[in-house]
Amino acid sequence: MQLLKITLTNLFPILLLAAPASAADLRVECRNGKAGEASAVQVTGDAGAGFHLFVRAEDPSLPLASVYLPSISPLRSGPSNMMLGGTLDEKGGSTVEFDASLALDGKRLRFVARYTSGSLSLSNQARKTFLAANTAGEASSTAVGASFLGELFGMRDGSAMAIGGAGPLVTIYDPVSEETRLAGILSGLPLFQTRVQLADDRVLLVGGLDTQGAPLANAQLFDPATGFSTDLAPMASPRAGACAARLANGKVLIIGGLSVIDITDPATFFSGILNTTEIFDPATGLFTPGPNMPERKAFATATLLNNGQVLVSGGLGVLPIVNIPFVSNTGYLYTAGTNSFGFFPKLFTEGRFFHNATKLKDGRVLLSGGITADLSDVLKTGDLTQIAFNTIASTSVYTTAGSGSFSNGPTLATSRALHTSSALADGRALHAGGVSGALDIGSILTGVPVLPAATDTCELTTTTTVVAGPKLPGVRAGASAWTDPGNSRVVIYGGGATSVLLYQP
Repeated sequence: MQLLKITLTNLFPILLLAAPASAADLRVECRNGKAGEASAVQVTGDAGAGFHLFVRAEDPSLPLASVYLPSISPLRSGPSNMMLGGTLDEKGGSTVEFDASLALDGKRLRFVARYTSGSLSLSNQARKTFLAANTAGEASSTAVGASFLGELFGMRDGSAMAIGGAGPLVTIYDPVSEETRLAGILSGLPLFQTRVQLADDRVLLVGGLDTQGAPLANAQLFDPATGFSTDLAPMASPRAGACAARLANGKVLIIGGLSVIDITDPATFFSGILNTTEIFDPATGLFTPGPNMPERKAFATATLLNNGQVLVSGGLGVLPIVNIPFVSNTGYLYTAGTNSFGFFPKLFTEGRFFHNATKLKDGRVLLSGGITADLSDVLKTGDLTQIAFNTIASTSVYTTAGSGSFSNGPTLATSRALHTSSALADGRALHAGGVSGALDIGSILTGVPVLPAATDTCELTTTTTVVAGPKLPGVRAGASAWTDPGNSRVVIYGGGATSVLLYQP
């Protein structure tokens, strides 16, 4: 065959130039990227067809054939390339297994395939960055746009969508190719906007602050299938810093938030915290009033539990009846069947906002870190600049057993807020990056601000233990994260850098 006369050093550039613009019927994917373990490339296409699989080390100085893939007998090999042959089985699949030795740690391989006869179409390009267990590294491509306090939602096709945050661009990260691509542009980007993914991958975006700092009632739906967003009829109330959860019936419960933000007037600021809720129905595109929560909350978290209830935890709150503002250490349960909240809260030890609520593999919820503050001087003087916010290291664990309750979890080695928390397949949670330290409002007004410092540390927790994780390649704060269900890797996006980070459990 003429193809075999091409030198392997130049093989990949020629193949890529020959690739058609449309997707081919042949597909490759490397699933396991853990260095030191067995790995495999899955090839799918027409049943019974022969194929050639081309493998390239993206660092051409590394001896691919002798170091990386000793268990494979290639048809052709060069210093950083090899070609293997195979036949798709009766179901149109084939698995090429190899030993991913520890020499692959931090290295990247690229895979592409083509049929040996008939169609000249190439498969997709698949990449895999190999990482040793409990290490972090960078994916092959960078983010298309900036992201801070955005979201990273898993899609039904196995990719992840980065939306909201520091820029209007919506991007898709493909874990098969380790590449990002532009998926659309949002019509606006309010700070403290609330975003919830619907069952069909569309994303509901509501509220936030306008350019003058006023809360919004605006709502829109972004559709990744078209790359466009559609404006909806507004909510009944402006909301910034609301929390929300998609219910088991597909509707979305939107809870609390701030209807007024004016830090120069404590009375106005705290009276603007809402206890109202609204329910969005994707079938009609409309918002209807939901039940009031006994306590007003902003910057809380909302978590759909395995029993169908929604746990609303923490936030900036106002005590019922006495109307005293505080950093909330309460959780309330919403029950869809009765469309109501229980009157009595579930209490945890330390109030927090800008924390994370992570539903673990066993269904329990872990509250981690966040920010707390002593509001006593503000209540005496009415001066919000007297608040000194501090990040915290405590965690709390919620279980649905009995009537549901919180218990103290382990203490993190580093206090942190604006971090990512990801549930792992082994039952643990990974807490990565964030900020740690004090935020003094008064110091900001003097022009010499005291701010928390961003961190590059990670920690792994169970409900009772904490162990150190790897250092990230750089500090991240306000990033978003997603756990790839195909290989349990954690993808960390944004938070101050454009590189896409990978954590290998």
